[in-house]
Amino acid sequence: MISLQESPERRRLRRFALAAVLTNAGIVVTGGTVRITGSGLGCPTWPSCTDESFVPRADSEHAGWQMAIEYGNRLLTFVVLAAVVLLVWQLYRTRPHPKGLMRVAWMLPIGVIGQALVGGVVVLTGLSPYTVMTHFLLSMVLLFAAVAVHEIVRRAPRPDITSATVPSAVQHLTTAIVAVAFLVLIAGTITTGAGPHGGDASAPRLPLDIRMAALAHADMVWLLLGLTVALVVVTWRGPRHLAVAARALLVFELLQGAIGYTQYALGVPEALVVVHVLGAVLVWSAASAVWIRARPRLGLVSDGDEEHRSQGGQDPPDDASTSDPAAASPSRRTTHPPDDPTTEAAAPR
Repeated sequence: MISLQESPERRRLRRFALAAVLTNAGIVVTGGTVRITGSGLGCPTWPSCTDESFVPRADSEHAGWQMAIEYGNRLLTFVVLAAVVLLVWQLYRTRPHPKGLMRVAWMLPIGVIGQALVGGVVVLTGLSPYTVMTHFLLSMVLLFAAVAVHEIVRRAPRPDITSATVPSAVQHLTTAIVAVAFLVLIAGTITTGAGPHGGDASAPRLPLDIRMAALAHADMVWLLLGLTVALVVVTWRGPRHLAVAARALLVFELLQGAIGYTQYALGVPEALVVVHVLGAVLVWSAASAVWIRARPRLGLVSDGDEEHRSQGGQDPPDDASTSDPAAASPSRRTTHPPDDPTTEAAAPR
């Protein structure tokens, strides 16, 4: 097992990992603010704000505050990028780490840069709902990666978590929860694409009945809620770190469901849309944490140990005396005759 002792570098790594989660979550919420304020085309081109200026200037089609909101959201990309680059840098400073953890961490800066390009496509396509949906869902994939890294680095020095045993059936249940949660996100983006808040008055909308889209979205939410209740029940007396995450997920889902039904009944007011986006971020983050916590050793074992475990082998013992192959295997021990003849004579026949 690869773990780090609690140290200033260790604490700094946890802080950087948390910052990666918060910034990736925050830019999703600010993106929702851009949409409901009609500021999506406040900067109508990309990468500059207008054809004449890289920064916002007076525009006859959009108010100055709308241009500022859109341009400010673009600048937040650099904050997110700085956070994830610092995380990767700190991981390298605290090596060694399993290759899998490093690959997931590298997804973050690469993904943030990719998302900046996708954001440009969103603007250049006039806020096409298909590109907006893609932009949002990719942000959620990056959020999953950030939560995964944070969960792994914060639990490394805690044997009470890494030694916990989680039944395979519970692990399969968490996989179903994450899969259904992502389907809920997809259904939510479809409902939004057919709804009234497109980010700009000229933005195209999906040719769908928003009522039917909302009902399909709600059905998936109920399925997710049922799976989460089952997880809470089966983990009630299980590992505490998993039980707490499951209960938090259930609470977030109940709150998110209440917000969703309220905004539908009130005609989708702008303020509740932003709150609903925040709720989606919290539900998805909690679902991601549940999936990671159901696999206590994920990202904490070396690649060789992981391959050994996948083939049905047991973890190698920590006793240093077994590091000698001859000592560990009785069949390979060699008994040498004693050099002292008196000892040999004294030996029982």
